[in-house]
Amino acid sequence: MSEAIRTVTSTILLAVLGIMCLSGLLLTRLNILRKLGDASQLVAIALLILQLVKAKNARGISVRTQELRLTVFMTRYLDLFTSYFGPYNTIMKLVLISATMYIIILIKYTEPYKTLYNPSQDSFPHWKFAVLPCVVLSFFVHMIGSKLDGFSFIEWAWTFSIMLESVAIIPQLVVLRKYRLVENLTGKFVFFLGVYRVFYALNWIYQVNTHMFVRHRPLMYICGFIQTALYLDFFYQYCRISRLTRHCKGDPTTDDNEDDEEMDGLLFESEREMVNTGFTAQSLLSNTDHSLSLRNEPSASADAQQRRQSTQEDQ
Repeated sequence: MSEAIRTVTSTILLAVLGIMCLSGLLLTRLNILRKLGDASQLVAIALLILQLVKAKNARGISVRTQELRLTVFMTRYLDLFTSYFGPYNTIMKLVLISATMYIIILIKYTEPYKTLYNPSQDSFPHWKFAVLPCVVLSFFVHMIGSKLDGFSFIEWAWTFSIMLESVAIIPQLVVLRKYRLVENLTGKFVFFLGVYRVFYALNWIYQVNTHMFVRHRPLMYICGFIQTALYLDFFYQYCRISRLTRHCKGDPTTDDNEDDEEMDGLLFESEREMVNTGFTAQSLLSNTDHSLSLRNEPSASADAQQRRQSTQEDQ
């Protein structure tokens, strides 16, 4: 995929996400909780695409979380082939699937993203410890609720998607823990996904208490609680370290001429760890960029070593 095609595709997707966000807020008859939930999810995806376009690398982004989210959408929205719930719902489902698929293709199969993508950081075994347990557990849960004669593949797929979505963010949280530097747009992506989940949980409660035909679903409450707890932990860490990173940005030992965009992130570690290791946002970025340059330009490393040896001989 050429840079021109990538730029045009990203621009079109961002425009579609913006239009869907405004349409959901202004033109639909959905309740305010559902509107804000949909808008938050669209904003999260738009921020992630912006991060990829801006940085031209997938640093700190988990493609495995995106694969889990795509699996969630593909199984939850099987009713696209059997039912029609209006233009907004149909387009919304197609946009979520298309945008998530585009992010995966961009990171895994497009330069320079696939070269700079670091699988060792994005190492959570998601198929083994997320998808497989959810497949087995959702089957038993659905069988208990519907019995064998009432088994429905679409209903089972919906149950599976609810379970899988509750843990889909785990690979991304693992990447942030390993990488330690949270790019601001990536952090906001996770933040808005958490906001989306909070609004949807409130929407479930609202629907159950205002619509007689909507029944309580304990599975949704349990999975919603697990997912919300994961996001709340991230919110706590993200807000706590923002103060520490602002201190790093004001470190007088850093070069004032450095581009501010290189500091556009938060260190995902505790204050004690920062003091003990001596890490700052600037040093972490410098080390990361240096390691990437060594990976892509091995000859430059050899030249630098020769220069250091020559300098030592002169001294």
